[in-house]
Amino acid sequence: MRFRNRQNFTNRKELLNEEVAPLTNLCEGQKGIVIKALGGFGLVRRLAEMGLTPGVEVKLLRRCPFRGPLEVEVRGVALALGYGVASKVFVKPLRTESDG
Repeated sequence: MRFRNRQNFTNRKELLNEEVAPLTNLCEGQKGIVIKALGGFGLVRRLAEMGLTPGVEVKLLRRCPFRGPLEVEVRGVALALGYGVASKVFVKPLRTESDG
């Protein structure tokens, strides 16, 4: 049985390289570029409505302890994402001058 709106998840191999990481792996104050969001149609649509689309720069403002929500800045607006949702958003971390 095949679902019509489901993607073939063989392209997950491209997300396993070292350059791409979930949004939850960023440190506070670190920036990244959104590469992809894995999830169902409703989740991807909701993230797109909030402005989290591929190619957008995000900055992690604050992390709550114990897998709590993350506060991110997208297009000048602060958003709070739950840990589960944030773990499905994959970003390419940007290097800063202090990183070397």
